Amino acid sequence: MDSLIIDKGKPVQSTEDDQPAVSKLSNVALRERVYDELANALRAGRFAPATMVTIRGLAEMLGTSTMPVREAVSRLVTERALEMLPNRTLRVPTISSAMLDELIDTRATVEGRAAALAAQRMTPAEFSRIKAANEAYGHALDAGDMAGAVAANEQLHFAIYRAARSALLLSIIETLWLQSGPYLASVMKKMHVAADSLHDRGVMHHFNILAALAKRDPEAASSAVQADILDAAEWYKHQLFVDGAAEAEPARPRKRK
Repeated sequence: MDSLIIDKGKPVQSTEDDQPAVSKLSNVALRERVYDELANALRAGRFAPATMVTIRGLAEMLGTSTMPVREAVSRLVTERALEMLPNRTLRVPTISSAMLDELIDTRATVEGRAAALAAQRMTPAEFSRIKAANEAYGHALDAGDMAGAVAANEQLHFAIYRAARSALLLSIIETLWLQSGPYLASVMKKMHVAADSLHDRGVMHHFNILAALAKRDPEAASSAVQADILDAAEWYKHQLFVDGAAEAEPARPRKRK
């Protein structure tokens, strides 16, 4: 292994070729890192619907200047992961029942197609990564780590979608997950107390997905992924638009006749 020479006022260099051991971070790389960090936060549901955000506030969270944040936010607005209000303030979008139905239907269609391609195209190494993500999901559930389970679930799904080897499908799926993030935030706090656990059912769906992939059965893989998405969506809708409505509007006392 090459040794490193550290001299005050000089970059760290390799003794063999006299080249810097690390490269300066370019503006392009910084923009991408800022975008990735914000996109990951939105996709993971760390911003609730209707949350107001500012470019300066996000820059302070990230420890950067406002310029790369401004560019990342502009991209996220285009992808409908954030919305610009008429007064130029930024907000995490809210979601209606109809919008959720459309989003979930589109996700099931596109992600089902990606799963079918993955069943045909994945390598043994890619299947090992899918299985490892599923094991991480199970370990998180056993530990009662709901945030960890959410992260492992995302890793599992995207390991499948990357194995499809379709840049276009992957790009569309990433955008759909960005738009799905806020409603995840709305229900995440209820996951650990729900009697009908979303994640317990997820274990069953993941088993079906992995079994279909192991058989390299495109149709079964597509159906299993779609079932996972649609089943979770019903749980989300119940939490958002049934229980949520009941909490927001307590029952009025009945009038005596």
